Amino acid sequence: MIIEATTPNRVDLAGGTLDIYPIYLFEEGSVTVNMAVTLTSEVRIETRDDERIVIHAVDVDTVVEANSLDALRHELRLDLICRAVRFYKPRMGVNIETRNNVKKGSGLGASSSLLIALSGALTALNGETRSKEELIHVASLLEAQTLSTLTGKQDYYAAMYGGINAIWFGLVENRVEPLLVDPTVQRELEERLILSFAGEPRFSGVTNWHMVRNYIDGNKPTIRNMAEIKASAIAMAECLRAGDLDALGENLAHEWNCRRMLAKGVTNRQIDAIMANAARHGAIASKLCGAGGGGSMITFVEPGARDAVEASLRSDGAEILDYAVAPAGLDVRVVA
Repeated sequence: MIIEATTPNRVDLAGGTLDIYPIYLFEEGSVTVNMAVTLTSEVRIETRDDERIVIHAVDVDTVVEANSLDALRHELRLDLICRAVRFYKPRMGVNIETRNNVKKGSGLGASSSLLIALSGALTALNGETRSKEELIHVASLLEAQTLSTLTGKQDYYAAMYGGINAIWFGLVENRVEPLLVDPTVQRELEERLILSFAGEPRFSGVTNWHMVRNYIDGNKPTIRNMAEIKASAIAMAECLRAGDLDALGENLAHEWNCRRMLAKGVTNRQIDAIMANAARHGAIASKLCGAGGGGSMITFVEPGARDAVEASLRSDGAEILDYAVAPAGLDVRVVA
């Protein structure tokens, strides 16, 4: 049997960090708004006639092998993948091939997206039925074990559902609200929102930990900025619901101005210079994806300014990434 699974990566528009426990409990009514994009993570599983487990992470050219599931350890090289395989317990030997189609440190949630693809493929292999929420919950716990630090949940929702969504975090359950479903406005958003890679960042988990620690320690500027980020995320959901792209640009700028003050390392002089130069060529707002410090960046531009802003970004060393909104999430296929 051969099973393949594909998931989209994501661009976070507003409300990142609010998806991290326990922040969304403290900031009641928290929401994160993100957009699934056609930059993907892929998994292929082929059953074997023996009990061996062979895992090949193609994009990092790394292989882990074990004579059986019981012999498969939490390898540092592919720890997250190994943990997932051990949790879902395939009932036979397997060859597993994984691939992230983005650069390492992209800030687009690739590791989380890959984990959802792997979880869906292993569940299908076992002939099991698990809800989307269960797969997301397990994935968040497995990644926390691997990183030994706090992790957010927004990445899993983009990978699972696709589209442009507001993810509302509650005490007992979370709710996914589809946004900007008008294809004409969506195409305009794709035209005016540039995605680029601005350089590999530092470890995002450290940045997230600093943000959460500052909040829990009662740091007043952090608490104030987090409240502003929540307000921006709610406003972002409202403007996308209405298809108001000008308001989207205003909210994106405000969200970034608050986010960059949350913790040391969210931005740096190089990033600030790239954003400032883009603004001189027609950018309304720029924002780093993920925890910041580098990685991918979104830049929202004035109508007709895309070419000039792209040229500015390239001149500063950023790489323009081709993308579109991914309309669907996790796709699992039995191909043989």
